[in-house]
Amino acid sequence: MASHVRAPVREHIAYQLLYELRDAPLGRRTLVDRTGLTESVVRTELEKLEAQKLVSFSKLGTALTEHGRRFLLKKLRVVTDVRDAHLKNLMLDRHGRMAQVRGAAEGFPAWLYRDIAIREGATAALFLTKRKGALCFIEGSEPLAKKNPHDNEFLEQTWPTLSEGDLILIVFGPTKGAAARGLWAVLWALVSSHKSKS
Repeated sequence: MASHVRAPVREHIAYQLLYELRDAPLGRRTLVDRTGLTESVVRTELEKLEAQKLVSFSKLGTALTEHGRRFLLKKLRVVTDVRDAHLKNLMLDRHGRMAQVRGAAEGFPAWLYRDIAIREGATAALFLTKRKGALCFIEGSEPLAKKNPHDNEFLEQTWPTLSEGDLILIVFGPTKGAAARGLWAVLWALVSSHKSKS
């Protein structure tokens, strides 16, 4: 009888699930609602994470193990926050997810990471950084506030501790799942390349 071989965890989906579990145990349906992933994908990926001893299951839901908590802190230490994008003029599709990444703006190839997001089903991606005290698109130097004061104010209020060289990633999609998959694929690629430079 052949032994059961598990497929590898899709790392960006694993990071997304681990991040959602960072504060408290959650049930599968809550994870489905928060991530936009299907219930079968959530179940399959959680089983893979359990096999790696990163999560455990109980009546309260799925929780990070101590090993999972250390893993998450180590892998995502530069990611300070992930949330829904509630923008006005910059909203490029129905749903948006955004994240702040510390110290990732220098030499950031926006075209490469935009392609990564789109391969995951996203429709668009924007990348901003703080230069000379003002939010700017990564590809330019004109302050966002000059062309879009409303969204600039929202982003400044969302991340008041944003420092020079930090990066804001905003990924859009027709569904919450597409936007989230695109964002987490970019985060995974960014964290992986950031780690290899360290």
